[in-house]
Parts: sequence; structure tokens; C-alpha cells
Amino acid sequence: MSIVNTSVPYNSFLLRQNLDSLLKNYPFLNVQTIGNSVLGDDLFVIKLGKGSKQVFYSGAIHREWMDYCSTTYEVYWRLC
Repeated sequence: MSIVNTSVPYNSFLLRQNLDSLLKNYPFLNVQTIGNSVLGDDLFVIKLGKGSKQVFYSGAIHREWMDYCSTTYEVYWRLC
């Protein structure tokens, strides 16, 4: 199953659609807005799981593709 369409330029509208799709497919996720970017776009955090330990992964800083790849790999490696 693919949630993110990688054949079109990515923007904040598509991000919101992708987050909505994730929530429909994975209802245990908790998506929250934690502020706004300098362009006025919402900044989101996705929380999953419960417990005393908390880990923060940050990706897509400065919209560079390597940030996406690195964060995705790290989260997958830790969770799977």
C-alpha cells in the first residue's frame, strides 16, 4: 500500500492529505500540530505507542530528500 505519491511535487496540502490517509489506515497514530513554519504552514508531530520512553525523530528539515530517507530508514530500523 502506498500513501505518498512520489510522482508529483510535494507540498503542505499533500502532506495534510497523507497524514489523513495514515490516520485512516493506522488509527493508533496521534497527529498533532506543534506550530507553524516561517511560511505559515502547520508543523506536525506523529505520536505512536505508549510507555515511559520517548524518542523524537525529525525529518524533512530544509526539504532535502536525504532528510526524508535518513529518518524513514531510522524509524523503520528501530520499529521493525
